[in-house]
Amino acid sequence: MRKIFFVLVLAMTATLAGCGGKNSETETTYIVSNVKYTTVTEGFDWGPAITKVVLDMGETMDTSVSTTDTFSVSAVREYYAANMETMATEEELTKETTKRVVTAVYASDAEGNEAKDGTYLTLEMKVGPDLPESSPFYYNMLTSHNVYVDTSYVIEVAKTDELKTKTGRPVEMMPTDKSGAVGNKNLIAEEFDLTGSYTKDDITLKYASFIPQTAVSEEGSNPLIIWLHGAGEGGENPLISIYGNKVVNLATEKIQSCFGETGAYVLVPQCATMWMDYDGTATYNNMVANSGGKSYYTEALMGLIEEYVAGHPEIDKNRIYIGGCSNGGYMTVNMIINYPEYFAAAYPTCEAYSAEWLTTEKIEAIKDIPIWFTHAKTDGTVPIYAGEMDYTTMAYTLSLDGQGEPIALDSFTNAIYKQLTEAGAADVHYTLWDNVVDTSGQYFKTDSASEPYEYMGHWSWIYTLNNECTENIDGKELTIFEWLANQSK
Repeated sequence: MRKIFFVLVLAMTATLAGCGGKNSETETTYIVSNVKYTTVTEGFDWGPAITKVVLDMGETMDTSVSTTDTFSVSAVREYYAANMETMATEEELTKETTKRVVTAVYASDAEGNEAKDGTYLTLEMKVGPDLPESSPFYYNMLTSHNVYVDTSYVIEVAKTDELKTKTGRPVEMMPTDKSGAVGNKNLIAEEFDLTGSYTKDDITLKYASFIPQTAVSEEGSNPLIIWLHGAGEGGENPLISIYGNKVVNLATEKIQSCFGETGAYVLVPQCATMWMDYDGTATYNNMVANSGGKSYYTEALMGLIEEYVAGHPEIDKNRIYIGGCSNGGYMTVNMIINYPEYFAAAYPTCEAYSAEWLTTEKIEAIKDIPIWFTHAKTDGTVPIYAGEMDYTTMAYTLSLDGQGEPIALDSFTNAIYKQLTEAGAADVHYTLWDNVVDTSGQYFKTDSASEPYEYMGHWSWIYTLNNECTENIDGKELTIFEWLANQSK
């Protein structure tokens, strides 16, 4: 009697575990409970987005019968929101659950790479600049920083007849929950070392760095690209600094190939507040009378750069390039003014160095440094053209003169470019865009299949990091990074 009871228990256990228990394999339901899953994050022009969820099914699935409607997928985002009425961060956790659109289903390896067969099932999801549910970031308006949100996924089978094992067994899958999340893969970003840290005079700067596989060990053989983040990417997580503005693109073949056989090292310092911090209290220097454009981080940043270069003697000290966007564009200008002999070239984008801080002495100090500026006319954050910002839509409407032309302001990039040109600077360039639009051909304005999506005019770093700024120099059409690669002290 005991033996019969034991056999029955074994049979029931096998069935519940999805291991079968009936004579016909095709009739046995494969039950999957407590499904584990990982996510895949990629960098885009607008920032990072979670593009895939990879399910560990435990058995090979028949993907030929699965469609994009087989599963129902919802993103659950949890974070502490900024309350702009009370000007305080909410004490209660905000929890948003939003349906995501599945665009593809296929067998894959554990990292979401498509495979002919496998026990992993990858669900690709729609992403876009107007789909915040795909983003792992939340922008806190009070701190002006991007922060990571706690993201999990609820994945359910919507069409049970479309989910079968490779051997034809029907599948019953329990919905996933937060406990099933076991990790995330950051594409390209994982090629960066995110552990860098430097301290000087009680100021600590974190940093990310990238060394190309094509780099050579011979002393002084490899160029170095430095990128300084915008205000939203400050803090103590360098991953935010390389994902917030698609800085990961600097590690791709598209950019690396501009620098010849060795490629280029990449250094991305991160400050705790913002580069325009006057005294370490997160006070903007443009709000301080007679600040002269001083940054609390100037000496610490230079110390970090020098230490990194000293620790990598294979870097060519004659080919160190510095650039950045917005706050980082300001800091780029600030650094070449303070250390004009150190950098081979600079590439500031939508830079926020105020015209009132420029002096004849500063212009003279940097007029011989090769510089390539980038800005857009519709930039309402660092305005170089007269206009009005609609803070509901974040659109900047240009003011027009009597002839219907936009009105240029003598400010920021316009001002410094003009003064450098008048001072006789021989290798200074300026790519001025009318606006900032999608150039990938994948994203369009609402209710349009042909008009490209338009970003905030401040986001001209998209053109820089996609290497889309071009100019005819000495009879040859060069992109901004092709030009940068040619510069040497």
